[in-house]
Amino acid sequence: MKIPHLQRGFHISNAMATTQALRLGQRAVFRMTPLVRRPAFAALASTRAQSTLPIPPGSWDSHVHVVGDEAQYPLHPSHPYRPKPASLASLQSFTANLHPNITRPVIVSLSVYANDNRCLLDALTDLKTQGAVARGVVGIDPHTITDSELSKMHDLGVRGVRLNLKSSLVELSKSEFEKILYRYADRLKPLKTWALQIHLSLPQVALISDIIPKLGVTTIIDHLAVPSTKQPAKAQEGYKDFMRLLSRGEVYTKLSGMDRFPTLPLLDEYATDIVALAPDRIVWASDWPHTGGVGMNPGGDRNKVQDFRSVDDSAMLKKAVEVYCRGDEGVVKKIWRDNATELWDYHGNE
Repeated sequence: MKIPHLQRGFHISNAMATTQALRLGQRAVFRMTPLVRRPAFAALASTRAQSTLPIPPGSWDSHVHVVGDEAQYPLHPSHPYRPKPASLASLQSFTANLHPNITRPVIVSLSVYANDNRCLLDALTDLKTQGAVARGVVGIDPHTITDSELSKMHDLGVRGVRLNLKSSLVELSKSEFEKILYRYADRLKPLKTWALQIHLSLPQVALISDIIPKLGVTTIIDHLAVPSTKQPAKAQEGYKDFMRLLSRGEVYTKLSGMDRFPTLPLLDEYATDIVALAPDRIVWASDWPHTGGVGMNPGGDRNKVQDFRSVDDSAMLKKAVEVYCRGDEGVVKKIWRDNATELWDYHGNE
């Protein structure tokens, strides 16, 4: 059975949709969970080079997206929002302006395309033609994807699959989460160097923390596990589980997405503590071009083109280096280059 694709804003994973349909015994109806609109940062256009920051050559941006022209790359009919284009050329310009040493992008599947990865794969093809180093993280249906398709993706630089385990209409049990995770992991194991990238909330980490070490694949938890903004992360369910996974080297996480929860009490302390605890298990990412999700649909209309969230990426980069990493050049070298080089399976011979 083909798994319905996860949608940002709906926060529904492919596998969860299948499980829910089976449980309900009818066509599943999903609850839209709008993203809260965030306070605006400085305009994206204000991003400027931070060349004085001690970011080493060959550094990575481990989470970006590209959005193609709809005539060539149509959105999935159930797209929860309609982003404006964000081309590969725009991505390269953004990165060059941000810091000259951040030259290796990881392009992550965008929910509005469902499991259609053509836009992402074409971008990887163009980058490969240019002689650039790049990686991709795709959305797949683990039940229907073929070995041939995975092999072609691998040759283009894909090294991961993203699974969204955020909110849904039916709350899944621990055993159902376990079945989903093992299904994806079993599909990835033969590839050896692919990672399972999981987008979930901090409380959900508690539900699956004992499963992750048993999966047998490299696992990434997106965006510092996306804590709720209602109380400090330390007071939230899942905090101790997340920190334990990191301290044991059982997961990677991305130093990214802080603009999604800027009102989190003690946010700086949370990010700084994670960096101090597990500097070998963190990669940095900008999350460009900062899609808005359902919460930024103009007038609530998902078919109207929405703008990207306004984020001062330059200021966020500077804060990540100087505050979260305390300006430690050794830590910066790990988070921006060395950890990502290992995680994304780059050996310098492509």
